[in-house]
Amino acid sequence: MRPQLRQISLKANSTPYSPSFLKKMFGLSHLPDTGLLVKGDQEFFNRVAPEYLDGQSISGVQKKLFMDLEGDYLVPVKGHGRFIVKPAPENLAHLPENEHAMMQLARFCKFNVADNALVPFENGEFCYVTRRFDLMKDGRRLFVEDAASICNVHSSNKGSDNLSYEGILRALYEASGRNMAVIYNGVRQVLFSYLIGNNDLHCKNFSMYRNPDDMTIRMRDFTPIYDVLSVAPYREYYNEDLTLCVLETELDAVFSPSYEIAGHYTFECFLTLATNLGLAESASKKLITQLCLDVGKYFTPVLEASSSPDKHIISNHIKEKLSRLGRYID
Repeated sequence: MRPQLRQISLKANSTPYSPSFLKKMFGLSHLPDTGLLVKGDQEFFNRVAPEYLDGQSISGVQKKLFMDLEGDYLVPVKGHGRFIVKPAPENLAHLPENEHAMMQLARFCKFNVADNALVPFENGEFCYVTRRFDLMKDGRRLFVEDAASICNVHSSNKGSDNLSYEGILRALYEASGRNMAVIYNGVRQVLFSYLIGNNDLHCKNFSMYRNPDDMTIRMRDFTPIYDVLSVAPYREYYNEDLTLCVLETELDAVFSPSYEIAGHYTFECFLTLATNLGLAESASKKLITQLCLDVGKYFTPVLEASSSPDKHIISNHIKEKLSRLGRYID
């Protein structure tokens, strides 16, 4: 069945938001006649950013601001607004359209995804907008901690060659009180990033949460996914398939036999990752197979419906990565 693309508003204001999405994302019963806009333009955003970030920190290298909805506009706010707004970096054109499309693909592949949308500046240039998942209805905030903090890794080493996904996921598993869902969801995140070309999956892009009234320091599970994109269109930044090594043994230059033969990650590599972390082999094979099938089913219609001008580059990249694993998929 073809996915219901309208429900995720792939083309922002050019395709009407579904009523349920509009209510959930923006708290609105109908779209304003002029559509939603981000106040100003990129120049305005860059000019006011220092004022509104005074004393605040929003992690990541992309410029971003907290914003709230005032009338038909998303406007910067001091303190913690309900939305985080990211325009395209100067050297990464159309990154908002890219990230929005990849987040929708993640949603169709059954990931828990932060609510997000494309909203243009007043000059029509798109911004990527995500609604904050850590703000609770009663005004309290979830306690959120990223893997760098949990694993005592300095932010400057978030993508270190001395780290592996196997080691990071094992540490997060322990931090959750050995919740096997963390292993299952973590392996899926690594594999999905490999398939779409997200080589920006570093320690600070894994986050976990616990509720503010929890009487323990134990983390519950991963937060919704909030920072997923394909670096494939930006060749100067695509010098490796993933940020970290997949397996712990790779830190000592010991790769899987199939990697040694093929020269790249294969089905066997991700199967070894999952089984090393405690998943049964049958469950691991099912996990990998199903995610590959889901990506294969949805990436074409999602990209066709997206606003990204780089959809063909991303599509070809995904086809190549699926072909690396596809010979093992029934």
